[in-house]
Amino acid sequence: MIGLEITSKESGIPLFVYEFRPDTLFTDSDIRGGLITAIMRVMGETFGQQETRIVNYGNYNAILAEGEFVFGILFTFQTGPIFEKFIAKVVEDFEQQFHPKLEKLNSPNGGVEPSNFDFSKELIEAYNSLLHIDETKLSQLLEKIHSYQDRIFDNMIIFLRPEMSQLYTHLVSERFSIFSNEVSTAIKTLLDLSNRTSFPIENFHIALSKNFHCLMFNVFPYTVVIFVDEDNLDITQWRIKEIIKAFVEG
Repeated sequence: MIGLEITSKESGIPLFVYEFRPDTLFTDSDIRGGLITAIMRVMGETFGQQETRIVNYGNYNAILAEGEFVFGILFTFQTGPIFEKFIAKVVEDFEQQFHPKLEKLNSPNGGVEPSNFDFSKELIEAYNSLLHIDETKLSQLLEKIHSYQDRIFDNMIIFLRPEMSQLYTHLVSERFSIFSNEVSTAIKTLLDLSNRTSFPIENFHIALSKNFHCLMFNVFPYTVVIFVDEDNLDITQWRIKEIIKAFVEG
């Protein structure tokens, strides 16, 4: 997740903004505002409560949920039912908590300040309940991966299964990062099929070009995607086996 904004349907005024990732376009209010305006133009008429719509914006996605008084917009790197349910539930909880203020905001005499809609604590609780993360195992996995000092694992994404939420992203090289969205979508599709058919996919290797590759392996409940140069392919495959062995035996 990149960030979230809750905006008044009546006035278009942002009531609550939260950043999950401070190093993205979400920190630029002008860009975010322009994106939201574009979303509203694409959406046109309102589409009914409890429904969500998705707009793709380059490497970003905006998932829009509509309530009685507000629009909730969740910016993400990927999409899926888990994110749609999350923003729909956030909008529902936000309106339930601030219902009197929202009614007053939409009245002719309005006058409620956006600063009166602090939803940070509730949002963090919702986020934590969304991702059931074994933080100890994740920390151990990252520690093992980063124990290699030659930076071969510099370009990496970690997903949480079965939801396939993107937990960790570290992409140093632009030539790998430009493929990350497409590769992530392909891998999530394969692993979703694996989950639904009970046919295990333990690891695989994709040649993105002659010179660089993508490798995937599982340390349940995590799926790790590594982007590497051709020159580092053999040693990366050996290290993946070493990491898997360490966690199986552990």
